[in-house]
Amino acid sequence: MAKKNFRIGLDIGGTKILAGAVNAAGRLVASAKARTVIDEGERYFFNTVTELVRHVMDEAKISACDIAGIGAGCPGVINADDNIVVHSPNIPFLDGYPLGRRLEKEFGVKAAVENDVNMGLYGEYCFGAAKGRRYVAGFFLGTGIGGALILDGKLYRGFSGAAGEFGHICLEYNGPACGCGNRGCLEALVARLAVSGEAAVLAARGKAPALLAKAGTDLRAMKSGVLAKAVQADAEVRELVKFKARQLGLAMGTVVNIIDPEMIVLGGGMIEALGDVILPEAVKGMKAHALSVLAKNVQVVPAKLGDLAAVMGAARMAADRE
Repeated sequence: MAKKNFRIGLDIGGTKILAGAVNAAGRLVASAKARTVIDEGERYFFNTVTELVRHVMDEAKISACDIAGIGAGCPGVINADDNIVVHSPNIPFLDGYPLGRRLEKEFGVKAAVENDVNMGLYGEYCFGAAKGRRYVAGFFLGTGIGGALILDGKLYRGFSGAAGEFGHICLEYNGPACGCGNRGCLEALVARLAVSGEAAVLAARGKAPALLAKAGTDLRAMKSGVLAKAVQADAEVRELVKFKARQLGLAMGTVVNIIDPEMIVLGGGMIEALGDVILPEAVKGMKAHALSVLAKNVQVVPAKLGDLAAVMGAARMAADRE
């Protein structure tokens, strides 16, 4: 077996950590995940990360001498030049955390640390839906909404390293409160929690009987898969999701007018579960609000790599930094 022929990719989130080993041909050869336990603090967290990496190495039947680098995607604002987590709202003890240096010391290889959504879009750019494109915007819909940009074939981070916060495009002046502290953000209107909240109201009013039977009015039970089943059975839920998709399209149109992309990639749990409903309506919303001369050139596609997008992007970025 050739030495230094593998890279490890990490997708670190507020609820789970996913790791994968990727070979020189860009193929995932092993993967594993673990729960993110925030209450136990930094030491427990980093031990979880290192154990997960070693588990993946064991599964792939490789050792440290076969690893050329480690990449890690992490939520929040990242100083990618210094591999430092500047601010991570969902994992507070990572504020100012030298994640890259810790990984390098632990495994004796170079590390690359980047925002998790950036890593996800980079994975799609290198291996998935956006392969071969040079101007790409990514919207990733789940509990929240993340965004990322590739301009002229390179990740665009902006001055502070936080470019692409599409979830905080304001769509409704004085609208619903958002977790960022503002009101009327795309995330507050279209993310899964927002959709679930309005769907729960429909269920409580007797307008979504299938959803009521499946999840009651409990927002915690209204995962993307549950909403997808309700869309098939409850006309009111289907119309709600279609309306939310058109609101997403409004934000997409704003991005189209600003950066003139050739492609928009839609990813995340909501797209995986509801993409067949969301995509066509989002395209309608985009075309209704973007300049037609720009919108006609934009291809809107679902992400291909699913949960592994950030892992694959992280592994590739590790290779880029060698």
